[in-house]
Amino acid sequence: MNVEPHSTAHDQKVRAILEQYFGIEIDEDHPLLEQVGMLHLAGGDWLMHQGEEGDALYFLVRGRLQAWAAGKDGEDRGTFLNEIVPGDSVGELSLLTGAPRAVGIQAIRDSLLVSIDRETFESLALQFPALALKLATNVAQLLQKGNNKNRASTRNLKVISILPLDPSPTASGFVHKLASAICRGGDSAVLQADRLGELGAPVADASSLEEIPPALAHWLHDLEDEHSYLLLQCDPQSPAWTRFALRQSDMVLLVADSDASPYLRPWEKALQESTGAAIARHMLVLLQKDDGPYTGTARWLKDRPLDFHVHVRKDQPSDVQRVARIIDGNALGLVLAGGAARGFAHLGVYKAMEELGQTVDWIGGTSIGGIMGAALATHWSIDESIRRARECFVDGRPFSDYTLPVVSLIRGRRMDRLLDEHLDFDIEDLPTPFFCISCHLDSGSLKVHETGHLASAVRAGASIPGIIPPAVVDRRLTVDGAVINNLPVDIMQRKPVGNIVAVDLSSDKQYEVDYPSLPSSWAILRGKYLPFARRYRVPSFSTVMLKATELGTLERVRRLGRQADLLLNPPVRQFGMTEVNSFERIIQAGYEHAMEELPGWLESRGINTQRES
Repeated sequence: MNVEPHSTAHDQKVRAILEQYFGIEIDEDHPLLEQVGMLHLAGGDWLMHQGEEGDALYFLVRGRLQAWAAGKDGEDRGTFLNEIVPGDSVGELSLLTGAPRAVGIQAIRDSLLVSIDRETFESLALQFPALALKLATNVAQLLQKGNNKNRASTRNLKVISILPLDPSPTASGFVHKLASAICRGGDSAVLQADRLGELGAPVADASSLEEIPPALAHWLHDLEDEHSYLLLQCDPQSPAWTRFALRQSDMVLLVADSDASPYLRPWEKALQESTGAAIARHMLVLLQKDDGPYTGTARWLKDRPLDFHVHVRKDQPSDVQRVARIIDGNALGLVLAGGAARGFAHLGVYKAMEELGQTVDWIGGTSIGGIMGAALATHWSIDESIRRARECFVDGRPFSDYTLPVVSLIRGRRMDRLLDEHLDFDIEDLPTPFFCISCHLDSGSLKVHETGHLASAVRAGASIPGIIPPAVVDRRLTVDGAVINNLPVDIMQRKPVGNIVAVDLSSDKQYEVDYPSLPSSWAILRGKYLPFARRYRVPSFSTVMLKATELGTLERVRRLGRQADLLLNPPVRQFGMTEVNSFERIIQAGYEHAMEELPGWLESRGINTQRES
């Protein structure tokens, strides 16, 4: 990285950023413009490392940065925090207080920043005290909000590179379908190496160039400011253009026909090495012929540096629109909480969303939320999902295979059989992207299941302690994810979604009793089976265990719920956690609640409630 003097005081973009941040009018002759510097970062370069001395404030003009907390072993890329997009600032706290850098900042594409060092700022603050006051105010607001910005993964995506793994008419057609879908939210330009001259580029044809001239890079930057989106169509046969495009991109789409060879192409590795450290998010788009669930996706994901993947049916515009929603930051994520039998309400919520024409782009869940979410991610109809859920949890009676309670109350074999019967897929093969979570029993750490056998994953994530035996995952015992996170909004925030709807089933129901101490087991049984014995209102063993699991994360659930764009709380508290015979009533409660809450929220977001064609 290198710092250069600001080249012009007439850069309107820089002026606009500084005016917005400091809240003052900055004319062409303002001293601030004359004293700031310009910083160029190549993709992969670090702007700062956690713990190092900080003496400058930065504003991102063009490009994209990521904020990372250092790992336990000292690695820079420990925990992902958030993304910084054009117009954002970093470094306020260190500039104001002299404190070490709290996070590491890395460029994921070639980026341009404005820099103000401490000496310059102190000099300017003497002339313009309002600058120092505004900086202090912004720091206070930053500290109040914390680092809860990790949903920014698709915020302000501008430049998208599209790289077909094989030349095919289908892949080429996808590019134009995507451009058409994106145009709904703003204008886009599709750039091909051999047709740049048609758009007025200084180089008419870049397909055979060995190096990209700086003039073309400057032209592309200007074009980026003029359009909402740029789609850069890449070609392995034009390596210089492709390397250049990848380094300028906020996201890279690898496009492939699912019936082609899934293995790494020889040129892919060479391209990865030649693009340097550019780390823009990579998403695989697999073009499918049918409805799925699919097979063999794991082979496509192996050896490729991918962040996400999506399946796109060739004759389904709705699937292309999903990719467009991911790019424009409007993809919809659905987070489903655990709650045992109350989890049937999730089916009602989803039914309401379908009737309102809302396509869910990503699904995640905990415990029963993971199981219901898995069914919804298969592309079964909602009626089919409800039928299978009834067959599994009502007719199948999965909680009735009691055993000697050495490890758990039930053996769990009936549950295993039912889940294998209905969810015998791999997670990566699901038509709708999906995750569920479980908890490592030894460390209490979270396990996010995004690949592997679906039935095994949701079984691990629903292993209620004391009721269902722990599952073995990677030779480690795992239990219900609700033990540490019953509403994984924070996990969904890491996905490329712009809107998150969360469904919370937790209850603060009080168990009021009319006895001074808990009666004996014999007294409870007499009251239950003998007509003239006193009846005691005592929750069952299963209810106590389920409620105890819920209470452990209740405060976290409330906090995470506030981070969702819409939090739904279906009125299911009157239903017991083991009340599977109220299947239809619980579904209806979820449906009615969603139909009350969703339309107003959708209208406030300017989201169309009509079905997409």
